[in-house]
Amino acid sequence: MERVLTTKVNYLSEKLGYEIHIVTEEGDKTNYFPLSASVICHHLSVRNKKEYRKILTQLLYDLKPHITISLFGSEFTFLYKIKDGSKKIVEFHFTKYYLTHLVKGIANLRFRQLHLLKAWWMQKREAFYAAKYDKVVLLTRQDLNLWGNKSNMCYIYNPLSFYSDASADLNVRCIVAAGRLMAQKGFDLLIDAFAKIAKTHLDWRLLIFGDGSDHQFLLNHIKNKGLEQQIQLCPATYDIRKVFLGSSIFAFSSRYEGFGLVLTEAMECGLPCVSFDCECGPREIIENGRTGYLVKSGDVNDFALKLGMLMDDPPLRKKMGSNGKLAVQRFYLDKIMSQWDRLFTQILI
Repeated sequence: MERVLTTKVNYLSEKLGYEIHIVTEEGDKTNYFPLSASVICHHLSVRNKKEYRKILTQLLYDLKPHITISLFGSEFTFLYKIKDGSKKIVEFHFTKYYLTHLVKGIANLRFRQLHLLKAWWMQKREAFYAAKYDKVVLLTRQDLNLWGNKSNMCYIYNPLSFYSDASADLNVRCIVAAGRLMAQKGFDLLIDAFAKIAKTHLDWRLLIFGDGSDHQFLLNHIKNKGLEQQIQLCPATYDIRKVFLGSSIFAFSSRYEGFGLVLTEAMECGLPCVSFDCECGPREIIENGRTGYLVKSGDVNDFALKLGMLMDDPPLRKKMGSNGKLAVQRFYLDKIMSQWDRLFTQILI
């Protein structure tokens, strides 16, 4: 989300001349991704939600913005109530049923049915608040349908965060995956899939880039499969483009997604992709059989089969990689941000 936000506000500020302010609950912090000097940051360093609402309200009255956007932080439950005159938008970077998918995907979770009931209630609560906003911006057509295609909703895809003139040569025997190390990303399923073909592809490696709470769980899972020599957990990296250009296949094993930005980034670098057809995103990014493979969610056997097909067929990798690099141009920054510019114009009329 931080990468997407940075990419969008830099374009709005530098290319389209918008005055942009970013407000965070935290105190001063270093931006992980480069932020335009013209973007103004307000780090509030609040102690609780009550204080956050009070300070944010005063800030909005002082700034007098035309549009205020929530990225589904804690302000989501009260931002629409602040009568500063600005139009209120919420960006929803998940899928409608993300909490249900998360609870179902956590291994060895106690009282799972109670957690599912809580997830259902929280999703109902989110729908209640979403109805209060001038516009709710979702990330995919599929998610818009899940929400019921309400009159105050639309979808705009995430923009590619970089361009790459170079493409991977696809001769390195390496599969790459990237994301937070948590149940959502399904890396345990990816390890299971790779385990089914590892012994017949001893010269191939699987690299998983990311940090998160499941690091030790995944290390243990790799060890239990006896794959310490072929699977490696690598720290999150700023230069994911370099990683992609040194790989040959991208594996996307998420149980659910809001969009799947990393899929578009991998395709921009010419990588063929194998992805679960999860909610939401992959089916609107990958053309099955042409730019990669879509696999039924959770079908580890078919995921392994599709990885093996690409591993064994260099010409197929190159064809799918080339097709993907062309197809992903529809996510280029100028095309996506023109949609945001139109939305801002329409909402202010």
